[in-house]
Amino acid sequence: MKTVYIKLIATGFALTLVVSIFSAIGVIFELNDTGVIALQILAFALCSIVIAGYMRKKDASLKLFGFRKPKLTLTIILFSMAIILIQPLVLGFNRSLTPTFVGLILLQMVLVGFVEESLFRSVFFFFLQDNKKVYVGFSSIVFGLLHAASGINPEFPLVLVLLQIVNALLLGIIFALLYLKTHSIYTTMLLHTLFNLFASISKEGSLEQTFLAVGVLLIIYIVFGIYLIKSNKKFLQTIKQK
Repeated sequence: MKTVYIKLIATGFALTLVVSIFSAIGVIFELNDTGVIALQILAFALCSIVIAGYMRKKDASLKLFGFRKPKLTLTIILFSMAIILIQPLVLGFNRSLTPTFVGLILLQMVLVGFVEESLFRSVFFFFLQDNKKVYVGFSSIVFGLLHAASGINPEFPLVLVLLQIVNALLLGIIFALLYLKTHSIYTTMLLHTLFNLFASISKEGSLEQTFLAVGVLLIIYIVFGIYLIKSNKKFLQTIKQK
């Protein structure tokens, strides 16, 4: 069983490494933002082919990996919209971006959403579904730490860096719980894609604005997470089990 955890961690690390290598190539050759994003799109496109091929090999219908119609509620939709819109509402939209560049970002985020959700939610659940508590905790920690390690800005004060780490971990928990609740990977893929997209087309903002946006998101994650746990009777039963 320990081998499974090691393989899952290694796979997540490999994904991060591949994207980092392609990004580094862009920096080495001094490409502009468009060039770097194009390389990242290529990296995620290659990863999507690999992971899609793996899932199809395990289950041609892909239903075992959550590719089915989602079970949504109005509460889930409203919470998801809040998570997506907080950053642009607090920081504002970056109106200097061209439609072509935004389209490029959209393509990038669609691939990111597909690859990361397929791996951290679908594949992780495929191997850890016998213990849903372990699945939520383990997948969230791996997802959160890999994102925190690659996305931390050393110029930010320590308190904001810590908030970003907690933010990444809680977002991983939300995705995992949402997957369990809706029984569909499409839900988390869409939320992940739109969250990244709106974050990417928002202004950088001041330190105070960033602190506010992250703080509000943390509150939403906690409240949304409590709702997802309480509304998922099967998962709630596993938590109560000793």
